[in-house]
Amino acid sequence: MKKWRVGHIKKRAARAYHRVGGSDVVKRRDGATEFAKKHNLIYFHTISADADEAPVIRGSTMTHGQVDSNFCIGTHAGYDMALVERAVEINFVGFEPSLHRFYVLEIDLKQAHDLPFIFVGTKQLTKAFYAKVLLSHRNITYLQLDSASAMGAAFHGHYALISSPSQMPLLNSLFTTDVIDSMGAHKHPISIEIEGDSLIVFTDAEKPSQQLMDELLHYGLWLAKLIDERLT
Repeated sequence: MKKWRVGHIKKRAARAYHRVGGSDVVKRRDGATEFAKKHNLIYFHTISADADEAPVIRGSTMTHGQVDSNFCIGTHAGYDMALVERAVEINFVGFEPSLHRFYVLEIDLKQAHDLPFIFVGTKQLTKAFYAKVLLSHRNITYLQLDSASAMGAAFHGHYALISSPSQMPLLNSLFTTDVIDSMGAHKHPISIEIEGDSLIVFTDAEKPSQQLMDELLHYGLWLAKLIDERLT
C-alpha cells in the first residue's frame, strides 16, 4: 500500500467534499462515516487519484475502470490500514463479464516482509475472478493443505487456496490445525490476499453495513497478528 502522511490527510479531510447522491449512496456514506468514527480513522468519500497522500490499494480486486469511494484511513490496534468500497467489472476471455462491489481492507504488516503471493478466496467468487487471479502471478495454482484438522474438509469446501507449490512449508506454518479449525467452523465470507508486507481482506458489499465493515476489520487484525507471529 502506498504510504501516506496522516497530518496531510487530516488537512485534506477538512476540505473534503462529500457528494450527496441517492439513498443507497447516502446509506453507504453514513455507514462508512460511523465506522471511521468508531475506530478513530479518517474518512473521505472520494480522494483524487493524483493526490500525493492517496492510498493505492491494489490486489486482485483492482481493475481498469474501477470506482473507489468511502475511504477509511489511519492506524488501529497499532496497524496502518486503509479500507475502501470498490466497484469493479471483471472481464476475462471465455467468461461473462460480472459486476462486483467489495469492501477492501489493506493492512501493513509490522514484522512479516517479502512474503510470497498467497490467495485464499471464498467459493462465492466467480470463475472469471479466479481466472484473473491465476493469471496474475507465475507458477501459482490451486493447492490442498495436508492437515489432520477435523475441519479440513469444511475449510476446502468454503475456500480455494492459491499459491506456488514451492510455498507449501510456509503455508503449513501459517494454516495450522487451529487456524483451519477456526476458518472452517466460522466460514467467514471474506477472501484473503497476502504479498510482500501487505495483507488484503475483502468481502462482498452489495448489502452495505457497518457490521460487515467491523467484521472485516476484526478478521483482518486477527490475520495480521497471526502472520506477524508465524511468518517472521
